[in-house]
Amino acid sequence: MPNRKKMVKERQDITESNCLKGVLGKVIVDEKGIKYSWKEYIGKLMNEENKWYHRVKEGAANAK
Repeated sequence: MPNRKKMVKERQDITESNCLKGVLGKVIVDEKGIKYSWKEYIGKLMNEENKWYHRVKEGAANAK
């Protein structure tokens, strides 16, 4: 029978990170640098144009 404490620990979510590899490949370890790197990444991700190949069925735009 598995150890209960081990099972609980294995199922916990990771809520923070101690380090992050930046765009230039440098490891970032300070909290402020990690937050800035995530901000830059999310900003780039949300602002870039992505090709969309999804076809919409005729009449689907007017369907209720």
